[in-house]
Amino acid sequence: MLLNGERGPDCMSFCLEASGRADECRLFNIPIAPFSLNGFRQGQIESHFQLSANTTTFLAILSTRRFNAFLSHCDSEHIIEKLQSNNALQIDPSLHADFRKKFQYLLECQPRTPQQRRQTTNHLYTAFLNAITEKSKPKYLTFSPSPRQKLVKEFVDWGFKNADQDFSLDQICESLFASRRTLIQGTKESFNMGPMEMMKRVRLEQGNWILRTPEARLEKNFRTISEIAQFYGFQSRGHFAKAYQQAFEESPSETWLKSAS
Repeated sequence: MLLNGERGPDCMSFCLEASGRADECRLFNIPIAPFSLNGFRQGQIESHFQLSANTTTFLAILSTRRFNAFLSHCDSEHIIEKLQSNNALQIDPSLHADFRKKFQYLLECQPRTPQQRRQTTNHLYTAFLNAITEKSKPKYLTFSPSPRQKLVKEFVDWGFKNADQDFSLDQICESLFASRRTLIQGTKESFNMGPMEMMKRVRLEQGNWILRTPEARLEKNFRTISEIAQFYGFQSRGHFAKAYQQAFEESPSETWLKSAS
């Protein structure tokens, strides 16, 4: 699964891979480290996650302003600078396991009242603070993608913006000012697939988002699955349905029905 897009100026996140398969997940095309928290860099206006179908990943989205106020209240303002210049850190395996149990519990016992939600938020803030304080000896990881990884990210961004257009590989390379060889090597390293197969995956992700979101279908005036398939470059509904089933393990009709319930 690809998660790609912009996030608001008051938004930060902590991402935790919980199934012990960190090597199958990437953040901005960089494999994440075992026992790590990722994606929290403050001031970052975009997100780019690659998640494997064989993994479980928890994602907590926080208000940057409120979390920084919490840090100030706890006399931990000095940590803010680290959160603004780093995007990942490794923590003790036992602490990582505690996080995994905590997230699982919150998913199973979601807060229902405003008071419970406030308590849950404070509980999470405290857990994150404990993980990033010097007492826990966190290892901040340098965020430095290679030129090829940056190119692949640009390609994915370009793909989502142009998912409804039909481009050849040469036209894509020309738009990105890249050679065919460099782009092919980059996508195979990051996604184990070529650029055109990657574009097909991006179109499927866009189709999945439309099928899951009634407001998006209304905005684009989609009334049938065939219209969605055609818009994203699939020759027929059957071709789209087969590729969609392989990617998401359910049919387009099933996704549509779930969004309407």
